Amino acid sequence: MNKTILIITFLVFLSCTREQSEHRIEIEVNPNIELLGLAYFIGYEVDGIETDTLHFSDTTLLKKEWHNYGYNLANQFSSYADSENLAVCFALADHLWLDYLFTFLLQVEAFPNAKFPDDIDASHYIQFSLSGDLKEAREKATQFLDGMNAFYREISFNDYWTASRPYYDQAIREVRNEIPPVEFIEANEKFYKKSFNRYILIPSLTTPKGMGFGIRIKQNDSTSIYNVFGALDYQLFTDLNDLKMGFTNSDRLHELTIHEFGHSFVNPFVDELPDSLITASQSLFEPLRQAMSDQGYVTWKACLYEHFVRAGEIYLWTKLKYPDRVEKLKTEYIQKRQFIYIPVILTELQKYNQGEHASYVDAVYSSINKFKEIQFSINFKTIQ
Repeated sequence: MNKTILIITFLVFLSCTREQSEHRIEIEVNPNIELLGLAYFIGYEVDGIETDTLHFSDTTLLKKEWHNYGYNLANQFSSYADSENLAVCFALADHLWLDYLFTFLLQVEAFPNAKFPDDIDASHYIQFSLSGDLKEAREKATQFLDGMNAFYREISFNDYWTASRPYYDQAIREVRNEIPPVEFIEANEKFYKKSFNRYILIPSLTTPKGMGFGIRIKQNDSTSIYNVFGALDYQLFTDLNDLKMGFTNSDRLHELTIHEFGHSFVNPFVDELPDSLITASQSLFEPLRQAMSDQGYVTWKACLYEHFVRAGEIYLWTKLKYPDRVEKLKTEYIQKRQFIYIPVILTELQKYNQGEHASYVDAVYSSINKFKEIQFSINFKTIQ
């Protein structure tokens, strides 16, 4: 099959796997995301996968049983784990998080023809350079794309992409059947006084289960926000007549989507805070540093993002009159996951909603100033 036919095959397949709901939430799959997900899985997830265990729904499972689709792929592509092309890519990007790489890859052409886009904002590739040098970053980002293009060809990824169409079609059907409530997006727009042009879900079969990434991309005058996420539940894929690709857990899908979309609303407000305030309030991170680090939030600013996004979820579900979901989230976030400053934020969000704060940013400032009361209470109990 020549290159032209390959490209046509890809375009036809992509058009068949992109859906738009009757509301404003779109669903699509992306081959660039899938290739990077596969590379990440065989590079980082296979260690201990056959012996390590995890817990899901009060059940203990071997990792290979939970990540069964990924485990099957890892076995299928195990001979490429030591690929020189992959090694080059890992060397260039081993300091970057998946969400940063996904954001970059959503703005380039499909592998194996990806090229560095001249119109991409520097913020989406500058981190390829550890020193922040723009020229070096562009060179390394280009080398990364070249390496992924070569890896695509090396493993004949197009064969997987074509053969796996039934699995991706089923994944899209499952997500479409469990589409999150559009009323929550409308509540976000009204509450935060901002909106976006597109809201897009990208389910991924190669991204490890449980992972989700909120991504915001502005191109010209249009801004799109994404939730890129792995499967959320058990998968069955040996019988094409009885496929379950792990996206039928509506509660988990709704919570993850609302959370990841929430970052696009909230993070820019937190980014408006001066560095001096972040530094001055750094001690507030200490009472929960370990609990946050265990969840992957290793900086005070990352902790702030998570607090304000999660508090916003709780507050807006309250306004929408979903008391059961509100109590569930409070228990999960405040008690189990130790986001201890959420109650303070909820009080300030109520004041903002009632007009007592001139802006959402003012509510953020006020919340951080009042976190000290909780910190003092925790430290006092520790001393006692």
